[in-house]
Amino acid sequence: MKTTLSLLSLLFVFVGCDAIDAMKATKDMKVATNAMNEKMDKTNRGIDSTNESVRLQKLILSKDDMLDEKNTKNLSPVALGMIPGAKKFGESATTEELMEYTYILLKAIRDEKPDDSLKDANGEFPADVVAAYDHQKMIQFSQVLTIAGFTPADKVESIINEQIYGGGLYQDEAYAFLMARVFFLGTYLDNSLLANPLKTIKKMEETVMRISSIDYLLKTPFKNEIKMSVTGFLKQDPIELSLYTDGLMEDIWNAPKLWKKVMNGFKNDLRDGNVITGTPANQANLSKRIDELKVTVQSYLDSWK
Repeated sequence: MKTTLSLLSLLFVFVGCDAIDAMKATKDMKVATNAMNEKMDKTNRGIDSTNESVRLQKLILSKDDMLDEKNTKNLSPVALGMIPGAKKFGESATTEELMEYTYILLKAIRDEKPDDSLKDANGEFPADVVAAYDHQKMIQFSQVLTIAGFTPADKVESIINEQIYGGGLYQDEAYAFLMARVFFLGTYLDNSLLANPLKTIKKMEETVMRISSIDYLLKTPFKNEIKMSVTGFLKQDPIELSLYTDGLMEDIWNAPKLWKKVMNGFKNDLRDGNVITGTPANQANLSKRIDELKVTVQSYLDSWK
C-alpha cells in the first residue's frame, strides 16, 4: 500500500512538473506571439507612414510640375503643359484634398488683389501689374480645369457621393469641379484628339473614354446645378459656365454631336485598309476591338434618342 502511494505521489510530481512546464511554454508562446504581433503592427505602421510620405511627396512634385514656368505661359485654349502634373495630382490626392484645393484656388482667384502700394499716381494699377495678376489667376483657374479633367473616374464618383448626394462641406466646389471637368475635356477633345484623324485604336479608345466622362455628367439628376462662376479678375471678364444654358449644351461638350464625330472616325479613319494590322492574329484582335468600340459608341448615341 505504501509502495502504491509512493508511486502515485511520484507520478503526480512528474505530471505536475509536466503541467507546469506546459503552462510555462504556453505563457512563453503567448509572450512571443504578442511580441511578434506588436512587431508586425509596428512594421505595418512604418509601411503606412512610408506610403503616406511617398503619396504626399507625389502631390508636392506634381503641383510643382504644374506650376513650372514652362507649363504656365500658354494657357489657351487649355494648359496642355499642365496635363502630366495634373494627372499625377489627381491620382495621388484624396477626394477631400481635391475639394479643399479647388476651394483654395477659387477663393484665391476671387479674393486676392495687388497691394495698393502698386497703384500709380492716378490711383490705378499699371497695365503690367494688371496683366501679371490676371495671368496668375488664370494659372490658378487652369489648375482647377486640368486636375478636374484628369481625375480618375472612380474618384469623381466618390466626390459626387460625398459632396453632392452626401451634402458635403464642399458641395458648391463639387459642382464647380464637375463643370471644370466637362469644360476641360470638351476643349481638350476639340483641340487635340478630335482635331486629328482617329487613325489608331488607342486614339479611338482614349476619345471614347473622355467623351463617356462628359456623357455621364450630362445625364446626372443634378445636371442643372453643374456650373461655375469665376470672378476676381482685374481686367478680364468673369468666367461663367453652365452645363446646360436654356436647356442646351455647348458644342464642345455636346455628347450626341461628339459621338457622331467618333462614328465618322470609324468610317473614315479606322476603315478597312486604313489600319496597319501586321499578322493575321493581330488583325483579328484589332478588328474585334474596333467592333466592340463601335457597339459602345452606338449604345451611347441610342441613349440620346
